[in-house]
Amino acid sequence: MIQHIFLKKFFTAMIILAVFAFAGCEKKTEQQQSEVKTESTSPDTMSTVSEPEVGEPIAEETVAVPDLKGTWTGTFDKRATTLKITEQTDSSFSGKITINYRQVINQDVKGSFSPATMKVSMKDQLHSRYQGKYNGKLSKDEKNFSGTFTMDLDGSKFSFNLNKK
Repeated sequence: MIQHIFLKKFFTAMIILAVFAFAGCEKKTEQQQSEVKTESTSPDTMSTVSEPEVGEPIAEETVAVPDLKGTWTGTFDKRATTLKITEQTDSSFSGKITINYRQVINQDVKGSFSPATMKVSMKDQLHSRYQGKYNGKLSKDEKNFSGTFTMDLDGSKFSFNLNKK
């Protein structure tokens, strides 16, 4: 009985998604066909001309990638921390992070940035029992990076908050 209800909900959701997907395509197709008809009256030419236009990519608004290079200071698990991003290529970057526990942790990191969502993710590069992944968000003014570190070993989570100097 539960599976029957689940299947009904699943198929209903799929139908709704299909309607939304095809509804957006319909207007574009009609517009392109009217443009093609005004350009050419030959049926053979219309089909030849319309195919490349359908496959053309839609121009997307480009979002500028901020410069993440530099020194970021703040806290990691309430400990003084410094992140130095030394290299950046578009939305990928690399650098080093230092966390001042009783025994200082120095780690190489590599990461990526999504300008559309302002999300930043990094991963420790040197093998150690404390290695993990950093996931966070860059503030709108691009001066604050905060989020959560998840340790690979046991899934422990620690918060961090870094500000660009």
